[in-house]
Amino acid sequence: MKTEILTEFDLVFPGNWIEGDDRAWAAESLLTLGHIKGLFEEAVAAYSQFDPITIENHKEKFNESVYSRCLNNIYAKAFVFALDGINKLIKHLQPKEQIDAFKGEYESRFGHLKHIRDSAIHLEDRGRGKDRHQEKLNSSIIILGCFAERRFTFTGEDGRQYEIEISQSTLLLAKEILTKIIDTYKWF
Repeated sequence: MKTEILTEFDLVFPGNWIEGDDRAWAAESLLTLGHIKGLFEEAVAAYSQFDPITIENHKEKFNESVYSRCLNNIYAKAFVFALDGINKLIKHLQPKEQIDAFKGEYESRFGHLKHIRDSAIHLEDRGRGKDRHQEKLNSSIIILGCFAERRFTFTGEDGRQYEIEISQSTLLLAKEILTKIIDTYKWF
């Protein structure tokens, strides 16, 4: 994917600084928003490199080297880790009362990514059908990073299946919520 096309995902700050009498709070908020923006850019970059297996291309994809096929898994994990990291950072933003609704909206859309991230990190447990306490998962099917076109799926620690679509629509939804959060601040 050409990088010029990715500009539709650009998160824009409407100024260089956040207004407020508490300059330490303003600086910390700007720093946190900057980290969120950086993680979102990582998700966009991962999406731009992701090349799903589809009905149309499945024959040629299976003729690729194992290392070429492995790249999709790497890009999918980077996508998940970035969007999950954003969720963690959003929880630290203040003033709480002004952005709680947007935090909740992001959590409801992307909070499940924690389960995908945790299972991707703890393959040594999930691959053996275990949770973090070494108890057997409540699932007869264990999925560890499988793809159905653009959908990336993992079995979580609770035995449920969690998935994310690595797509333009997923990124645009995240961008919409993040823009609302950014716009709650007064900028100069």
